[in-house]
Formats: sequence, C-alpha cells, structure tokens
Amino acid sequence: MWAAFLVMSAYAPFTAWLSDDDTWFLSIVVAGLVATVLIADDVERGSRRVRRD
Repeated sequence: MWAAFLVMSAYAPFTAWLSDDDTWFLSIVVAGLVATVLIADDVERGSRRVRRD
C-alpha cells in the first residue's frame, strides 16, 4: 500500500504538467485516501501489539 501511495503522489504532478484540466486532482485525492487508510492501519496494528504484550 505504501508503494501505491508513492506512485499516486508522483503521478499527480506529472499528470498536472501534461493536462490542461483539473483531472490531476483525482490523483491527489486518491493518494490522500490511501495515506489515511495506511495511517489508520498502522495505528491499529500498533495498538494490537501493545495489548498483546
């Protein structure tokens, strides 16, 4: 998932450079959503580790 975040983050500026419309904004939104899910997953995994110990 982190790879998907990095790819989408790198893809957005490239798309903005190539296009005249605002379709590149979708890449920014998707990258933000992926980052949100990744952070929530990391927090959940961290809290599960703490409870087990």
